[in-house]
Amino acid sequence: MRRRDGGLETRWTVLAAAGARGALAVDGAGRVVTGRHGWSLDWQFGAGEQLCTPGVAASLRQRTVGADDGAPVALETVARAAGGDMSELAYVGLAAGAGAGALGVVEFANRTSAPVAVTLRLQAGDFWRVDGLWRVEVDGAGALANGSRALWWQRPPAAERLVADTGAAPGRWSESPSGSTRGARGAQRVTSRHGRAAGEFTWPVTHGTALRILLPLEAGDAVPAAPAVVPDLGQVGRGWDLHTAEGLRVVGLGEGRIGELVAAAIRRLLALDIPSGAGEGADGRLSPGERALVASALAVAGHAGRAAEVVSVRAARNPSAAVRLARREAARITEPFGAAAGITSRMAAAAGPGGGWVGERGGDDPGLRAAFLLAVRDTLVSEQGGCLDLLAGADLAGSRPPIEVHRLGTGCGLLSYAIRWHGETPALLWELVPPTTPPESWASVLAGPGSRHGGDAAATTAAQLRVSVLSESWSTRDGSGESLLSP
Repeated sequence: MRRRDGGLETRWTVLAAAGARGALAVDGAGRVVTGRHGWSLDWQFGAGEQLCTPGVAASLRQRTVGADDGAPVALETVARAAGGDMSELAYVGLAAGAGAGALGVVEFANRTSAPVAVTLRLQAGDFWRVDGLWRVEVDGAGALANGSRALWWQRPPAAERLVADTGAAPGRWSESPSGSTRGARGAQRVTSRHGRAAGEFTWPVTHGTALRILLPLEAGDAVPAAPAVVPDLGQVGRGWDLHTAEGLRVVGLGEGRIGELVAAAIRRLLALDIPSGAGEGADGRLSPGERALVASALAVAGHAGRAAEVVSVRAARNPSAAVRLARREAARITEPFGAAAGITSRMAAAAGPGGGWVGERGGDDPGLRAAFLLAVRDTLVSEQGGCLDLLAGADLAGSRPPIEVHRLGTGCGLLSYAIRWHGETPALLWELVPPTTPPESWASVLAGPGSRHGGDAAATTAAQLRVSVLSESWSTRDGSGESLLSP
């Protein structure tokens, strides 16, 4: 996602953990913010006589990383120096003792041919809101910002400097910061009347080793101790795989890119920090339309329980109205991508490395992730009057990709199907599981076109399936089966 900040266009990717409060955002240069706390963490490194600031490095590049790259759980920022690479890897997990929320993990790995000095700069600036850094403190475990724990480090820095007032803008490095500095050892504290305090911390990182910094993602008045056990990237990935196993999965559409973005969007929406009350969280306050949109997308993705937590009380009582509100909101925020026909492909082409898009707020806008899921739903199935027309919105001209769709939420229940080709003839396998409980019926209305058909379990058993894009004559009312489709 991109936003305009100080006249510069910045791309942000938000990482979070399901079931925990707080989030971590990383910009295109690897600068990190942790959500409505008023500070950011930037980095640079020195290799010999070469000083590299990733924000201006020509060799800078980013990629998503995870146990399953189709639904990444981490973002890696890499800069070239000294015959190799310096890497920053950021991800979010859950760890006992990390405070009230999730735990951010940022690792700086030295893959160059020489030792480097990594400098982290704690400074004012936040992706979620404009605020200041009024106080920076250092103790034996790490650093505090505005009175709350900001960083834990596993070993103390070799050098540290606290600055009362820096002239550098957020995201910029100042060669000669103004204001007073403090010594390098012992408990330290510096305050700024103008909200421009800063702290710089430097560690040597030898060839083939890494520096790990931990960030609690939910600010609080208490200063918790550092967690004893930190989850690794593989554990985080496996946790997400288990958490999303019962939801929507798409394979083969758009040469696989659509499925990757679907998985990333689902994980982003599941991890949104949206309490049941006012909707205040690390992602900011969501309007009723945005909440309806996110809830509808989660219902489409097969996560009815989370959809019920996100939607407002009024919308929960009238899911048909919530669907209409969600559709209007989706049409409004996706207007820059053009007409509805083909919008899935255009959005996929415009997605950033973390699977997000630019929104009105800037940054990794959850509304656009949710709108993308609704667009994918319209590509995968068209629904009217209890008839499900599969792939009605897909452009299959000249292509014969094998396609799989698992547990897609519709007004008639959870739909799964696969298309395979036998020479010139397509074969269809399908299963439609109608809702059997009141929560499932409620979610089916939210996932459908806005009618009450999904709430009638008897009607869903008689839903008609068609694949008019491949066969004009074929249809069935069987809940599951397989068939060759004649033209």
